[in-house]
Amino acid sequence: MNPQEGVGKTNTISRAELAAIAVTIIHGYSHIATDSLTSMHHIKKQLSHPNLHRHHIQGDVLQSIAKAIHKSPSSIHFHKVKSYAGIIGNKYNDALARRSITTRTRALTKRPVIAPAQT
Repeated sequence: MNPQEGVGKTNTISRAELAAIAVTIIHGYSHIATDSLTSMHHIKKQLSHPNLHRHHIQGDVLQSIAKAIHKSPSSIHFHKVKSYAGIIGNKYNDALARRSITTRTRALTKRPVIAPAQT
């Protein structure tokens, strides 16, 4: 199964957020701005304790993210940004995430736009 495509109970906004992060890393971005603290928590947990996510509903996409992080030639930096704060890249990724859930398209395969972290 493609980590970007959820089926049934795995087709959630959480999966879409994680898939957007996965695609961002795969496309070579090293600074990732996200409003999903839950995604950041799950990724950190996957990296530090992968055995705890063996049966996680989004385990396959979390494994894909961990693999992409380990393969990345540069360090990956996550930046938590406020939701609905008008950050262009975050708004774009949220729109892609919503679209992938509602239309079941492969929208997340497009190269995402990542805005710099707000301070």
